[in-house]
Amino acid sequence: MSKPFISIKNPFGDNYQKGERFSYGYFAPKYWLIWIFLLLSYPIAYLPGSLRDSVGCLIGEVIRRYGKTNREIITKNLKETFKDISRTEIQNICKMYFKNLGCMYVNLPQLWWKSDSSLQHIIDKEDTHLIDDILENNQSVILLAPHSLSLEFGGRAISRYDVLSMYKPFKNNLINWFIGRSRCCKENDKAIIYPRNMQGMKSIIRKMNHPSVLYFLADEDISVDNSIFSKFFDTKKASLKSVSKLAKITKSKVLPCICTYNINTHRFLFKVFPEIKDFPSNDIRNDCAKVNTVLEKQIQVDKTQYMWTLRIFKHRPDGSDIYKI
Repeated sequence: MSKPFISIKNPFGDNYQKGERFSYGYFAPKYWLIWIFLLLSYPIAYLPGSLRDSVGCLIGEVIRRYGKTNREIITKNLKETFKDISRTEIQNICKMYFKNLGCMYVNLPQLWWKSDSSLQHIIDKEDTHLIDDILENNQSVILLAPHSLSLEFGGRAISRYDVLSMYKPFKNNLINWFIGRSRCCKENDKAIIYPRNMQGMKSIIRKMNHPSVLYFLADEDISVDNSIFSKFFDTKKASLKSVSKLAKITKSKVLPCICTYNINTHRFLFKVFPEIKDFPSNDIRNDCAKVNTVLEKQIQVDKTQYMWTLRIFKHRPDGSDIYKI
């Protein structure tokens, strides 16, 4: 069973030795190819941004040409979301999406190898004072993020705060440890990142009695039982009830946020939006509708940087499967 990743400087009193740790078993032959890949990623992290992104765009184009399944998912998602979208617009979004995806792949090694201070120099932050205002009022903050391609850099952007979050464990133990440690084990980190399960959520709820920031993603279509179908652009999408329930239990304020990447400047932008007003309410349907409205605004920041390859319409009101070929 996966363990949480715990920063040495975490303010919650948790012993980092009890979190996910390195194992000498990772030197076993079955991990050698992964070690070679990880070591090769080191020089990529220190390439000039222009060169790194040129390579990323080429990688993205290769993925686009040979990734038929992903192209089909993107097309179905866009057609379902925007009923009047033209074939040309779909193609344009798709092309730019894969360019951004390729750049994301070649930028990730920076998170693995560079220090927190050097990473902060390539991330611009907008309206983070909204987080500070709530924390100063002795309340916790739920930062509601979408699955943008740069979401990992969004987590890095808030490293100065007392951060809580969740992760989906990788099947490979070495990759799980290596990537997990990059998320909360750098010099300035004050975070705990729990495996995505019920026990992790219970631990987070207890921790949020201490004014902290929860970096939370809730735009996936996971379960009909825990969701409500609400308007989403030109259709309806299942919106998780968990955002409203979590805000109510922890008495936290919910601030939407998004992290995007500019290929031309080779810089990231982490933007925080004003809190969702009158949230949570006593009407769970109204709350879920507000969450979908927030997601619309986040996507409109840059449609080409939302993870359209996710099966965001896995469940439909009529029980149909739009992804069935």
